[in-house]
Amino acid sequence: MTIAIIGGGPAAGTLATLLARKGHKVGIFRTPQRPALIVGESLLPAIIPILRELGIEKKVSEFSVFKPGATICLDPGEVLSFGFDLARTRLVYAYNVPRDKFDEAILEAAQEAGARVFTQRAEVELNAQGKPVLSAETLAAAEGFFDGGVDLLVDAGGRTRLLPNLLNLPSEEGGRKDLALFSHQEDVAMTDPGNIHVDRYSKGWGWRIPLPGRVSVGIVVSPKHLKGLGDSKEEQYDNFLRQEPKLRDYLKDARRTTTVMTYTNYQWKSKKLYGNGWALVGDSAGFIDPIFSTGLYLAMSSAVQLAKAINKGTPAAFEAYQRRHREELAGWQAIINMWYEGTLFTLYRVGQNYQQSLLARFLNPFITRHVTRIFTGEIRSGSFSHKLLKFMTTYGIYKQDTRPLVIN
Repeated sequence: MTIAIIGGGPAAGTLATLLARKGHKVGIFRTPQRPALIVGESLLPAIIPILRELGIEKKVSEFSVFKPGATICLDPGEVLSFGFDLARTRLVYAYNVPRDKFDEAILEAAQEAGARVFTQRAEVELNAQGKPVLSAETLAAAEGFFDGGVDLLVDAGGRTRLLPNLLNLPSEEGGRKDLALFSHQEDVAMTDPGNIHVDRYSKGWGWRIPLPGRVSVGIVVSPKHLKGLGDSKEEQYDNFLRQEPKLRDYLKDARRTTTVMTYTNYQWKSKKLYGNGWALVGDSAGFIDPIFSTGLYLAMSSAVQLAKAINKGTPAAFEAYQRRHREELAGWQAIINMWYEGTLFTLYRVGQNYQQSLLARFLNPFITRHVTRIFTGEIRSGSFSHKLLKFMTTYGIYKQDTRPLVIN
């Protein structure tokens, strides 16, 4: 089968590698200029088996920061740190990655597997039958590689949503319309070396991700909270950090060393992931939120699942891919809603209040193990672990006031 993939990110590279190894003819169209910084620098442990399958974990480890767990800062005096080893599974670590090197490592694996990479922005159009095809100019840039025709066109181009927009595909959006602004800084204080740090702010929330020689500092807020903080994204970002009391100690010696990047289009999912001669993968299929580091995992996991469907080549296989990935997106969306609604860490506070009781001492290790397995990404949506968390956030906090932990 001849397959054209639009996009040069992790989903595109993962898919291309797996398909080329199976003998498919694969070409990737990669945008010539990529952003200086890209959101999604912290991996979940569930990505490690994918990196091993691609044969690049050692390479990734050499330019990344080892990530043993996560640190949640609800308030300056209330910091929750946990290691992935609490899940008691084989997935006990991950990495925080410089995205330029990480993306290149995956793309190199694709090329080594036999995929061709074209540094050309792909343009698509509808043919007389209403099927999406590459434009004549795009095909010409491939220098005859696709002269025999393209059997499958895959949109892995991220949140530009090339095919969803062209085909006017039905979609659904989440309730949040936040903006993410982030940069790299030096001399940022960290509580736990290696951990991703998630900070709850007076307005919105943010991250601190340790990278080699620097820290990625991001904020996720409603646009209304940025009004009056400046006309440029740099002014808004710098002034927000300067005025946020919960960041004062962490950033007192920090220096911003890069431009500020802005990302929008959060919490969006396509309802249809494949059709006649086309498929969606990665963020083009759906992106739900940067909280809990789900982005890269969902992108690369969807690529693994789509590769299996393509290799089987049956309508049932593509339908299974669509169903499984949409279930995965929905499952993570439910957990993300628990964060924004305040229920997730209200449950944590309730557990702290009763941790000395006999029942809590019996249940807490059991609950901790299953909840940690969710946040490593190892446990699929619909599992017992997910059902347990849903039960606990429904009945374990009965009559508790969740408003103090709502993310505004």
